[in-house]
Amino acid sequence: VFFRDEAGFEGDPRPRQRWVKRGSRPIQPYCGGHIRQNVVGAVNPRDGQLVSLIVTHNDTEIFQAFLDTMANEVPAEGSRVVLVLDNASWHKSKSINWHHIEAKFLPAYSPDFNPIERLWQHLKSHYLAGFLTKQGDELSDKLFESLRDLLKQPEILRSVCNTHHP
Repeated sequence: VFFRDEAGFEGDPRPRQRWVKRGSRPIQPYCGGHIRQNVVGAVNPRDGQLVSLIVTHNDTEIFQAFLDTMANEVPAEGSRVVLVLDNASWHKSKSINWHHIEAKFLPAYSPDFNPIERLWQHLKSHYLAGFLTKQGDELSDKLFESLRDLLKQPEILRSVCNTHHP
């Protein structure tokens, strides 16, 4: 079972609240830019397998490219491949080729049921915290390096996306 979603990442995010030493002035650069990239991904919380793409936007064509990639990376070796996803319009196009992947849709407005949401938060807080750029290529490179690092650590993916709570 894989859980799929997309998330946006900004190269120059708006300043956020942060802890600082009492009496000091925090330095938070902000250039006001709007450099943005999206990551689409699906994670299997059981074994830590991640399939992801860095994209500029989301639509039916991008979703089909993602499904094509996932079908290649997760072959149908005698077992079902289930993809749990939200109800975005591009997930419901009649022209979609699902390959050997079986779709299961989440109830509307239920991101808390999707463990990949925790992966996006982990990426933002552990890999991109404090990262600033005005260059789209630099943001793409940082996302690529971050995802590549996570692919080498399935135990982190399992831990962050764990659906079994003690």
